[in-house]
Amino acid sequence: MRRMMCFALLGACGAVYADDVRELDRRSVPTCAALVEDAARLRCFDALAQEWMRAAASDAAAAPVSAALAGSCALPPGEAPSRGAGWPSSVSLPASGEPGAAALAAGRLDTGLVADRSSAVPSPLDERWELTPQSKHGLWSFRPHKTNYFLFGRYSDSVNEHPYAGYLKSASPEAQHLDATETKFQLSFKTKVQEDLFGRGADLWFGYTQQNNWQVFNKGISAPFREVNYEPEVFLTVPTSYELLGLRGRFVNVGFVHQSNGQTRPLSRSWNRLYAQAAFEAGDNFSLLVKPWYRLKERAEDDDNPDINRYVGDYEVEASYRFGVQRLTLIGRSTWEGRRGFAQLDWTFPLYEKLRGYVQFTTGYGESMIDFNHRQNTLGIGILLTDWM
Repeated sequence: MRRMMCFALLGACGAVYADDVRELDRRSVPTCAALVEDAARLRCFDALAQEWMRAAASDAAAAPVSAALAGSCALPPGEAPSRGAGWPSSVSLPASGEPGAAALAAGRLDTGLVADRSSAVPSPLDERWELTPQSKHGLWSFRPHKTNYFLFGRYSDSVNEHPYAGYLKSASPEAQHLDATETKFQLSFKTKVQEDLFGRGADLWFGYTQQNNWQVFNKGISAPFREVNYEPEVFLTVPTSYELLGLRGRFVNVGFVHQSNGQTRPLSRSWNRLYAQAAFEAGDNFSLLVKPWYRLKERAEDDDNPDINRYVGDYEVEASYRFGVQRLTLIGRSTWEGRRGFAQLDWTFPLYEKLRGYVQFTTGYGESMIDFNHRQNTLGIGILLTDWM
């Protein structure tokens, strides 16, 4: 906490004394401050302090003050955190007697000591998928996977009562309908089981996602969970680095995923898929994930939803853009012929401290597995439980 306060003071001081430092502060402080995880945020400020020292050293008026403050915010001369703490291996401070040590102690700096920030600060996709040595968290560390959220209210303009017709008819007359407004939440995590495979830095992950639709306001039928979707998966992440249409390719995922609602017939829904996923980014604010899949065939007598691809689609595209402290994410699914499909628009924004608001709008087929062939529009408002941008 003291180091965070020190970095804030450094930014204010630099803004007074040096144009270069003021520009760094304007561009980079919001980026660092927006990082949710403490370790990632501190790594970002550490790297930023190095840039501040370089900029301050080029300005005679600012060097004595800004460089001294930066040296105080960073670790003591000659001391660097272990690699496990996330300190970039390319950044180091001079030990006593080495070139630049005296200048640092006196409030000046040899600019040759500063590393390129692009290699020191993990991007949002780095943080989410641990693509570089600086962003690794080791094995069996539970990490957010898909979005984790809680919608206090989620309204549907077309409630799908058909699968529950038999049950609703047996209920009391005043409770023979589902509520249009219910609660919805999703919990999703992944954990790495092997890393640095094949000499390419590839990682093997296990992931799990659970989506819950809860008729919490429907007291007439004892507020049941209308639908729960279970989605375990195993996938391999291979880091990449190439340019395509102005975007940087960051990784390719190859995996197997099972999704079901755990029900017996006639409510049972399930399918198994093989998928590939390519990820791209442009700077720290935009990311794009493209994910086609192939459904594994089942025996006709065991298939509860043989035509699910015709409604839910054959691929998914996720585009996310961060502007300031807010983020918009669009998820779309469709068939190769461009028929039917599904779209989801998410908006997240700060509420208080680390608490973020979350608005979700969906349209199309497959908002949940029981609704795979039912078209509806939904709108939900709640809070975001974990974020990655």
